[in-house]
Amino acid sequence: MTDLFKAAPHVRLHRGKTFVIKAGGGTIAKAAAIRQFARQVAVVHALGARVVVVHGGGPQTDALQRMLGEEPRMVDGRRVTTPTAMRALRMATAGELNGEVVAMLAAEGAPAVGVSAVSSGLLVAKRRAPARTSEGTVDFGDVGDVQSVDPKPLLSLIESGFIPVVCPPAGDGNGGFLNVNADLTAASIAVALGAAKLVMLTGAPGILSNPSDPSSLLSALSIAELDSLEESGALRGGMRVKSAAIRAALYGGVGRVHVVSGGDEHSLLQELYTTQGAGTLVTREPEKAPEVEPELKQIVLQPPFEGVVR
Repeated sequence: MTDLFKAAPHVRLHRGKTFVIKAGGGTIAKAAAIRQFARQVAVVHALGARVVVVHGGGPQTDALQRMLGEEPRMVDGRRVTTPTAMRALRMATAGELNGEVVAMLAAEGAPAVGVSAVSSGLLVAKRRAPARTSEGTVDFGDVGDVQSVDPKPLLSLIESGFIPVVCPPAGDGNGGFLNVNADLTAASIAVALGAAKLVMLTGAPGILSNPSDPSSLLSALSIAELDSLEESGALRGGMRVKSAAIRAALYGGVGRVHVVSGGDEHSLLQELYTTQGAGTLVTREPEKAPEVEPELKQIVLQPPFEGVVR
């Protein structure tokens, strides 16, 4: 019961707020992991938050691409998307993984609806020109950058009590498909919805000061501190893309971004409903200690309600 008292202020703060929760394909690669994720999302929804789920499908796409006879190629954390890779992506995400996530959420009592990013012009992307990378100039193929988000389909579902579960690819506005990064997609959707939080589940415990040391988890960061980490080389590969998505979300008006482990069965709930959290909270400015309403002090300050409000 003590844990419920401690969680009460967070539940009150989060009720009625919109959260975009992004799960990487690696964090939901197995049925047990999908169930673990779905259980936590179902609790967040049951506690009164308005939830949108966005998922990727990298490992699933890799496996199908190989089955189709082509070896995947990644450059600086981004997929070079050939026609075969695009076919694999569509099969892996909209064709398989999206339905598995929706079905597991339903099994946990959460009313989820699968949504392709091309549905009703939800996401429209523009094909990316060849770009300079660590490997020189690279043509990423059928890869796009989000140009517009129409939040109306998602708002309609949210306001009806459903959890939209969004998967790539996006449309190009002309009947075609473009691969868009799921982290940046989630950030774009969070901005369009005016979300209070963007939560990113990843394979790491959160953002690390030393990528080789899981114990170097940073509990809270400002954008300036995130920039310093990137300049120091501490953010590598996919985490560099996540840092770009974090900036896009925060500068776009999203209140807070959380990066948490997708491999722990309680990390999402611990991050959102406890003061100490479980991963990394990123805000535009350094976070201050919370102000607690006087009538709650006797309940929640056991032990002291210290640190940032997640």
